[in-house]
Amino acid sequence: MNRSEKMIVALTGCSHALSHGYQLIFPTVLLLLQKEFSAGYLELGVVGNVMSLAYGLGALPAGMIYNRLGPKKLFLFCFFGSSMFSFLVAASPSLILFTAGLTFLGALGSIYHPLANALITAKVRGYGKALGIHGAIGNIGLTMTPLIAGLIASSLGWRHVYLWFAMPGIILSLWALSVDMSSRPHLQEGDNPSLRQESLGKRLRIYFSLPLVILYIINILHHFCFQGAITFLPTYLAKRTSFHLFSLDSVAIGGMLSAIVLSMGVFGQYGGGVLSQKSRLERNFLLITIIVFPTIFIMSFTTDFLLLALTLLYFTFLFFLQPINNTLLARHTTAPMRGTAFGIYFFSAFAIGSLASSYSGFVAQTFGLQWVFLGLSGSALLLIFFALFLLKVKESIGPSHS
Repeated sequence: MNRSEKMIVALTGCSHALSHGYQLIFPTVLLLLQKEFSAGYLELGVVGNVMSLAYGLGALPAGMIYNRLGPKKLFLFCFFGSSMFSFLVAASPSLILFTAGLTFLGALGSIYHPLANALITAKVRGYGKALGIHGAIGNIGLTMTPLIAGLIASSLGWRHVYLWFAMPGIILSLWALSVDMSSRPHLQEGDNPSLRQESLGKRLRIYFSLPLVILYIINILHHFCFQGAITFLPTYLAKRTSFHLFSLDSVAIGGMLSAIVLSMGVFGQYGGGVLSQKSRLERNFLLITIIVFPTIFIMSFTTDFLLLALTLLYFTFLFFLQPINNTLLARHTTAPMRGTAFGIYFFSAFAIGSLASSYSGFVAQTFGLQWVFLGLSGSALLLIFFALFLLKVKESIGPSHS
C-alpha cells in the first residue's frame, strides 16, 4: 500500500473502532440502566433492538447517496453527529428519552459501514487484506469499549461513559478533513467486466443476483449471531463466572471479560483478511461456519473457565467470517455500484439482525439468561446451510477470481 492507501486504512480503521464502540456502551452499562430505570431484560432488549434497527435502516440510503455526496461529507455527518447525540444521551432523564437518543446515535452510525467498505474497495488496490486490517482495528474498539466503559461506569456512572466517548468522534472528524477520499479512475471499471451496468433494470438484476442474495442472507445471519450474543455478553459473563479481581464490581468484571473475549476478534478479522487474498474463499468460509456452531451451542451449559474458552473460540471464528464475506461481495460488484450494494448488504444485516436483541431479551426473561446462546445457535446452524449453498452456486457457475 502507498501512503494515501495507508491513510485511508488508518482513518477507517480508527473510525471502525469508534463506530462499534458507540454500539457497545449500552450492553456494557445494561445492569446500571436496569437499576436506574427499573427495566427488565425484555424491555432493555427492545431498547438495544431499536438502536440496532436504526443502525441498519440508514445503511441503505447512505450507500445510495455515497457517489452523490461523496465519502468525506458522509463521514463528517456520521461522526460529528454521533458526538453531538452522545452528549444528549448522557443527559437523558428517562428510559424513553434515552431510547430516543440511542435511536439517533444508531441512525448516524448506520452511515459508516457502507461508506467505509465502498471507500476502501475503491481506494485500495489490495482491498482484501485492507478490509481485514480495517476489521482488526475495529475489533480494538470492540475490545476496549467494554473495558473502558465498564471502568468508567462502575466509578462515575453510565452517563459519564457517553460524555467521554463523544470526544473521539470530534477528533476523527477533524482528521478526516485532511484525508484524500477522491475516487480513483483506474478502479472504477470494477473487478468483473460481466457486472458492468448498462441500465436501471440491469443494475437491479445485478444487485439481486443469486450469489449476492446469498451473501446478503449470510450477513444477516452473521449479524444475528453477533448482535444477540454481544447484547447480553457482559451480563452473562458477570453472572456465569466466579472470577474476582481487586474490589471490582460485576459491571466492571463483565466488561473486562468481554474485552478479553472481543480482543480475539483482532486476530479473527486480520486472519480473515489474509485468507481473503487466497483462492477458494467459499470453501474456507464454509469450514469456518462449521467451527462456529458447536462453540455457541455448548456455551449455554458451561461456566467459568470453560465458558470463557468457548466464548473466545466463538468470537474469534465469527470475526473470521466478516472480511471474507465483504471481499466476496466486492468481487461480485463494480466500484460504481459498490456503495449501493454495501448499503443493501448492511441495511439487511443490521435491520433484520437487530431483532436478535429483542429475541435474546425474550429468551433471557422467559427461560433464563443461560438459554440465550442456545437460542442463537439456530442461526449459526443456518449459517452453515447458506455457506454450503454459496459454495454449490459458485461451483455451478464455474471458476472465478474468488
